[in-house]
Amino acid sequence: MKTTKIILIFIIITCFYNKLLSQNNVEIQHVKSLQECIQQALNNNLTLKSERLSVEKTKDLQITAFNIEKMNFSLSQDPTSGGSPDNSFSISQNFEFPTIYVTRRNLLKAETEVEKSRLQVSENEIIKEISIIYYNLLFVKEKIKILQQQNNIYEKFLFLASSKLKSGETGKLEQINAEKLYNENKIAIQNTEKNYQNLQLLLQNLLNSNEIIAPKEDSLTIISEYHKKDNWDVSQTPQNKIFESQILVGEKNLSLQRQGFIPDINFSLRSQLLINSFNPYNIPRNYFDKGNFMGFEVGISIPLFFGEQQAKAKTAKKEVEIIRLRQQNALQSIQKSYETALNEYETAKTNLDYFQQIGNNQAKEITKISQLLYENGEIGYIEYIQNLKTAVEMNLEYTNAINEYNQTIIVLNYLESNE
Repeated sequence: MKTTKIILIFIIITCFYNKLLSQNNVEIQHVKSLQECIQQALNNNLTLKSERLSVEKTKDLQITAFNIEKMNFSLSQDPTSGGSPDNSFSISQNFEFPTIYVTRRNLLKAETEVEKSRLQVSENEIIKEISIIYYNLLFVKEKIKILQQQNNIYEKFLFLASSKLKSGETGKLEQINAEKLYNENKIAIQNTEKNYQNLQLLLQNLLNSNEIIAPKEDSLTIISEYHKKDNWDVSQTPQNKIFESQILVGEKNLSLQRQGFIPDINFSLRSQLLINSFNPYNIPRNYFDKGNFMGFEVGISIPLFFGEQQAKAKTAKKEVEIIRLRQQNALQSIQKSYETALNEYETAKTNLDYFQQIGNNQAKEITKISQLLYENGEIGYIEYIQNLKTAVEMNLEYTNAINEYNQTIIVLNYLESNE
């Protein structure tokens, strides 16, 4: 009796341990909606964090526009004056022309706008990438379901072919073909599951998260119908705003380089200073009874050689021209990408409409009619299996059509900057 109790306790403990172990090995998946994923990425994505720091950095640099040279302090005695007791204390300062400080500040402000535009483009790209991955996860998830349905069909097909082979009703060829279809579908399921896991890893990276994310929806959904923007203008895209900001930076830099020909301003102030401890010739040293002798000096620094500054100005001008050419090329590329995306959308919509209006009904009819014919004995099991396989393949094609349609809308929303 005691032995039986010990065995039962051992079995219970073993079962509990195995269950606990299996639960620990199963990775917990966190279910999130698309908007939740986007919001998490906007908050945590490392690229966006880096872009925001770049914006803050350029803002901090704006203060350096008013960088004034260090003030000079000096104490001197003129050795040519013999035994004269005169010493002098002087303060001098150099200033750039005031307009230069203003121009430099405008240049730094323009550089901040460039970083802000880059941040906006990066945010839109992150939203696009997350949307693509999210709907691909739904697509792959739906594909796995369909492949599993097809697996059940092939499993029954293989069982039937193997049974007929044993009974001598059919040859080896039919059994080999059934086994081939079954094994290929198994491999397809495994590959699709790996693809699903890889997409989850990509999503984790974009969200900067260790959580394994699973889509909130149970099935593949269709994005609401797309309506083309009548007033879409490629010049209003965030990508173009980057170029506009870069052109402004180039123009401000050109203005700054041209002001390099303007003279600098120099100012100095001198005052008599007697150092009693420094009197090697024992000459009486006293301040003038009317007060200290003071003097000042104001001057300008005029550049006599303009070659270097002229080269800098020419370089800055050419830089503006280069950016304008790059802008023109980029806008043409965006325009063509937009037109291509519209064509791909129309193609995807046509395919989707076909399956919604005809293809789906045909797949359902094939399944329904095959079921009735098989139950009535009008077709054999092999033909019945083949018909079900055709219906499943049509469901896969419909799923592909939905995914292609969704992806074209995501790209169009990105190009139009619709979040």
